[in-house]
Amino acid sequence: MIFENYYLYQLGMWLVARLPRWFVDGVAVFLVDLNYPLNRRGRNAIWANLRRVLPPETPKNERRRIAQSTFRNFGLSIVDFFRIPQMTRENTHQFVTEVRGWEHIQEVMAARVGGIFMSAHMGSWELAGAYIAFNGVPLTGVALPHRDPRIDEMYQEVRENMGIEVVTVGGAVRRLYQALKQGRFVAVASDRDTSGQGELLPFFGEVTRMPTGHARLALKTGAWILPTSVYRLPDGRTAMEVRPPIRPDPENDTEESLTLRCMTVLEEFIRARPEQWSSFEDLWDQPALEGAVS
Repeated sequence: MIFENYYLYQLGMWLVARLPRWFVDGVAVFLVDLNYPLNRRGRNAIWANLRRVLPPETPKNERRRIAQSTFRNFGLSIVDFFRIPQMTRENTHQFVTEVRGWEHIQEVMAARVGGIFMSAHMGSWELAGAYIAFNGVPLTGVALPHRDPRIDEMYQEVRENMGIEVVTVGGAVRRLYQALKQGRFVAVASDRDTSGQGELLPFFGEVTRMPTGHARLALKTGAWILPTSVYRLPDGRTAMEVRPPIRPDPENDTEESLTLRCMTVLEEFIRARPEQWSSFEDLWDQPALEGAVS
């Protein structure tokens, strides 16, 4: 992982509150560009994942540009997290400047069935979560813990101030079920299996383990799944696209079939903006896959 240092996070919070955006973003890009050649593990993972996403004829220099842009976009998304304390109900449009598909959220709220925001690790998802919560959507999210618990405390404080409830991976399923039954929305990133217990499914044409928890929750509660893409615009601002809801069909859907329906949309999101897909693990190189696929 890049940029994960408690003291850098503290410095980032301090800089964002006092210095202009262009300067802080420039510092972030400078640090990430220094990290790119040093972070061999993350760099190799990005290259491996892009090998499945990009067309085979993509030139090597273009692959290198996209890989480095992935690092930069991830670094800038962390800086966007530092900006969340400056967000209010009145100025959310200054942080998420383009929103498409908000009517789909309203449709789910009107149906009172519960909603599952399903996304990939793309763009400033923390910023988008704050925007959603500030605009009246009760939100519960799933998060992976950081190596440094002090960073977790920073994230938790910011999220709580936005009114976002967060549960950690592992003990999340029961609470997410309860949240949906209470009429809340939940947010999950569904492009990477972190448990080692995911189903073997084809992703970008090759089998790997993929999470199915969002499909299980939808089938169990009747909640509608809202595929959501968060991405950075050319001017550096954040945009969000919400697709029409995927409605579970208990009579015909299985966890696998519903997950596959969702994965099709995730592939579209990632192919459209591969330079913003922040997956620093080779999804197709997992010990759990050895011997499982032949």
